[in-house]
Amino acid sequence: MGYIYLLCIALMFSFGGTYVKLIRPYFGPEYITFFRFAVGVCFLLLLRRLRQGEVKNSPKSGKGTRSFMGWILFGAVAKWLAYLLENYALSQGPSYGNIVLQPVQTVTLTLFGVFLLKEALSLKKRLCILLCAAGVLLISWNGRSLDDFFQDNALVTLIFVCSGICGAAHMLAQRMLIHEMNSIDSNLIIFTISGVLAAIPLVPKTLGGALAGVRPSPLCILAVILFGMSTGIGYYLNAKAIPLVPFYMVGTIQNTMVIFAILWGALFFHEAITIYVIGGTALFLAGLLGLQLHKSKASAQSKS
Repeated sequence: MGYIYLLCIALMFSFGGTYVKLIRPYFGPEYITFFRFAVGVCFLLLLRRLRQGEVKNSPKSGKGTRSFMGWILFGAVAKWLAYLLENYALSQGPSYGNIVLQPVQTVTLTLFGVFLLKEALSLKKRLCILLCAAGVLLISWNGRSLDDFFQDNALVTLIFVCSGICGAAHMLAQRMLIHEMNSIDSNLIIFTISGVLAAIPLVPKTLGGALAGVRPSPLCILAVILFGMSTGIGYYLNAKAIPLVPFYMVGTIQNTMVIFAILWGALFFHEAITIYVIGGTALFLAGLLGLQLHKSKASAQSKS
């Protein structure tokens, strides 16, 4: 079941670009970000209600709560920025553009491990990081002239990279909270705070008539619901899958979202899949697989 959970997560997250493309004609990136958090919180509340008997290790009270509140706020701000930047970049670039998030997050988490958690950065890890970076550059270049690349693709790619770094910061916060709170509660609190942060800049816009005359299509409304649902349920399934499979397989299987995302872009929006996109995808998947296998080998050696 663990492998099925991970494939479901990859499939759900791969539709992110498609959802943004369907919502973008009616709502800007700021509204898309808020909708994603708001609907995600609703589904997490529903999950908590359904799994009430299984929820353990809830938030502590008193001094303990104050001690890790900083990580909750840090994770909430990071997740808000990650989704805001991702939605903005998806609205400007191809629907599969967010495939660069996974390698950026993996590389950033590796660097967090080296500089914050004092983990060793071996030669193999460095080579894998270079493969990931080369794949990102190849996809963003996509065979265009250097003038076009630096004027258009470079900016969108940079926004995706920043989004990936913020997403990794949220994962770092989750790691620091893992012994303090269960996964549903930590995501629920972080997503709620992120939703409030996303809503604040929308108040003057909405009062100023930003939504006047907006008539979203049924497909847009469906995309809003599914986007939030996949966000809330995806993180829950991820927590369920981790104890059921070897840890190095979690990231490896989730990276199949890259293949799905490119296919949806070609099927739904007729976006070209060039040899550069295929080659770049192969490079950063190879780099990611190398990082995951290296982590698995290091973990096995430490246990022995």
